[in-house]
Amino acid sequence: MNLLFVCTGNTCRSPMGEGIARAVGRELGIEVVTLSTGLFCVPGAKVSDEAVDAVRELVGEDISEHSSRPLKVDFVKAADYVLAMTEDHKKILLRQFPFDSKKIMTLAEFGGEVGDVEDPFGQSQDIYTKTAEQIVRHIRKGIELHK
Repeated sequence: MNLLFVCTGNTCRSPMGEGIARAVGRELGIEVVTLSTGLFCVPGAKVSDEAVDAVRELVGEDISEHSSRPLKVDFVKAADYVLAMTEDHKKILLRQFPFDSKKIMTLAEFGGEVGDVEDPFGQSQDIYTKTAEQIVRHIRKGIELHK
């Protein structure tokens, strides 16, 4: 399963999704290839320390070497699922990639739910951990639903 996670800056939510999906895939015995990107990112920005700590704490995955990357057509083409963190991200993706609409959804939709993954940027470690917990839930359900 090839998953592309998309958020705004590619320094918090989508890198957390990338790392969490790798860990959950290993836990479930399913090969999961992951990549994350940002719709409006500065290439090469460092992942937030709080995101690193939240992912390490929850699933034991190290995402500290991640650096932000902008969205590319090749990333979308290679993905089985393009997972947007919010409805707004999804709408942008659908406008840019209308021919790939069947694989574009929110992370919540991937997990059989509705709603957005709120942006923890600039907030406390507790908020980052809550966001990571939400991402874990959606990914775990989604991989089970789509395997």
